[in-house]
Amino acid sequence: MKVSVETLQAIAGPCYPMLFLKTGLADWTPVGDEQLFSTLRRGDGTAALVICDADGNSKAVSAWFSEATASGYAAELRTRGLVEYIGVVKLPL
Repeated sequence: MKVSVETLQAIAGPCYPMLFLKTGLADWTPVGDEQLFSTLRRGDGTAALVICDADGNSKAVSAWFSEATASGYAAELRTRGLVEYIGVVKLPL
C-alpha cells in the first residue's frame, strides 16, 4: 500500500490510500502486491489515476485532472514499469 501511494504521489502529487483488504471476500485478505494502474474518466473531461492490484482492488487514487494531464501521468507510470489494468477498478464507494 505504502509503495502504491508513494509511486503515485511522485508523479501526480497528493493522492489518497484506498483499500487495504480485497473486496468481495469473506475472509480478511490484503490487497495484492501488484502495481497496475488505471485511469478513471468522468464525463466532464477530467480523469484520476488509480494504482490497483491484479484483481482491480484500488490501493491509491490521485486527485482529478484534465484528461490530457492524466494521460501524461499515465505515460509516466508506464515508463516506470507499471502496466495498465484492463477491467473494472474496485473502489470503496
